Amino acid sequence: MRDYPLENRSAFPPHVATSAGASINLAPVTGGFVIHVLGNAKSDEASLSKVITKIAPDLGTDLRKSAPNQWFWVGDANVSSDRLVEIQAGLSSQFVLVDQTHGRVRMRLSGEQSRTVLAKGTMVDLSIDQYAIGQSAMTQIGHIGAMITRIEDDSFELIVLRSFARSLWDELHHMATEFR
Repeated sequence: MRDYPLENRSAFPPHVATSAGASINLAPVTGGFVIHVLGNAKSDEASLSKVITKIAPDLGTDLRKSAPNQWFWVGDANVSSDRLVEIQAGLSSQFVLVDQTHGRVRMRLSGEQSRTVLAKGTMVDLSIDQYAIGQSAMTQIGHIGAMITRIEDDSFELIVLRSFARSLWDELHHMATEFR
């Protein structure tokens, strides 16, 4: 847990709000939380979702599998240090929470050409019949490690380490140039 309060600042300069084009849109996700949940060998997503619903129903259960027995729990609400301690206390010893809100950045890429843009940088098959809404994958986009989650038909949310956020943003702009 944090020993001192942190101020959640954007990884992008103030003038970077959104980037809209004819068929593509890239926008940072401001606010919210990213919590890395580590489970033991017997843990599963269903039991994690159930306990989160019980102890923190207001935060939702948007869980994204990042590795065996590991998930990113994301949401749009702000979670204080005290609330995080309270949630951890309500979990069984099967799960441990690690706040990644200040270490990871979320951004959304949407539009009818979003799959084409992402296909330029990743090997993941993002076609409609292979990549369902809510599905996530840890992958590389170019040289940058990121998690891609399909959140709507033509909309994806990307989670990346904070120090790589600006590079990924610039790379996505470059890959989307033909659609502007």
